[in-house]
Amino acid sequence: MTTQGGLAKAAEYWGDHQRLDFYARGGLVWWDVPAVRRRLDQLISGDPECDWIAHLKRAHLAGRAPVARALSLCCGDGRVERSLVLDGVARECEGVDASPGALERARGLADEAGVCGLSYRLCDVNQLEADEGSYDLVVAHQALHHIEALEHVAHTCRKALRPGGLMVAHEYVGPNRLATTPRDLELMNAALRLLPERLRTSVSWQRSGRVGPGARRTPLQWARKAWLKLVHGELGAALVHRRNLARLRSTGQAYIKSEIRPIIGDELAADDPTEAIRSADILGVLEAEFEFVQLTPLHGALLHRVLDDIAGNFDADDAEATQMLEMLFDIEDHLTAAGQLESHFAFVVGRPR
Repeated sequence: MTTQGGLAKAAEYWGDHQRLDFYARGGLVWWDVPAVRRRLDQLISGDPECDWIAHLKRAHLAGRAPVARALSLCCGDGRVERSLVLDGVARECEGVDASPGALERARGLADEAGVCGLSYRLCDVNQLEADEGSYDLVVAHQALHHIEALEHVAHTCRKALRPGGLMVAHEYVGPNRLATTPRDLELMNAALRLLPERLRTSVSWQRSGRVGPGARRTPLQWARKAWLKLVHGELGAALVHRRNLARLRSTGQAYIKSEIRPIIGDELAADDPTEAIRSADILGVLEAEFEFVQLTPLHGALLHRVLDDIAGNFDADDAEATQMLEMLFDIEDHLTAAGQLESHFAFVVGRPR
């Protein structure tokens, strides 16, 4: 169970402006690649140029948009709320999040963009409260996999929807704590090794001389991290990795991503106690409260790990990069169709039961 201390840690993590700025530059995660976004849009809408919000308006809210009021769960920097209002899906949208830092950023970006009709509320979404029949639309964009009290939240959202209202989720629904099987890692690493070195160059290393956004940890937190790696048999690999980074830093060389290692759930939770806390339960919990009118698997089991921290190398004007990306798409599709990989992401639209 996520404690109040754990929720405070997650709120600090997601409100860290250094981290937010780091990811806002793009090129780090799989959906930062335009071709990946078009692929996801194609899966969701059948049209690579029609994103999920436009699809929602066209296919599920035809003749009704903009609806009067929407709710956005775990809203972060407010990108979804701004799009819902600017694209004419909702006249008003309320965003809720547990991170004061994220809400501060969301309000600032809304003001900069001159978007009206947005409001923000600080709350632990696990204890979400909403008046019955108060919203026409509830949206969870990469939000539900950070929620432990899924049953409460799904039930509250169902009761909060007006007649004809919709619940929409664009989510990671894969294994809890981003767990991988040995077979998953074998397939991911085989795909990674097919890429030329220049496409495996760490984007974060090129920008800042370190891998990732940089973590501010106390000596005790570093000690706990080392202990967890020892317990899970990953300490040796981690020490070799750190020595290699020090050598590259001293010589000014690029860091080439050469291996995908398993994610240690306890270590992941130490940084963000909410990350993928009950992700594997999301679809089942939603289905108990909502009748699905669309359920689209978005795959991603291979792509989101392979492209992590190298996504920015896949320039649309680079013919080889484009060909390599199409190869990765084909590999993931065929392995998923053959049952070798599960779909770890999904797009869901549901109406209250």
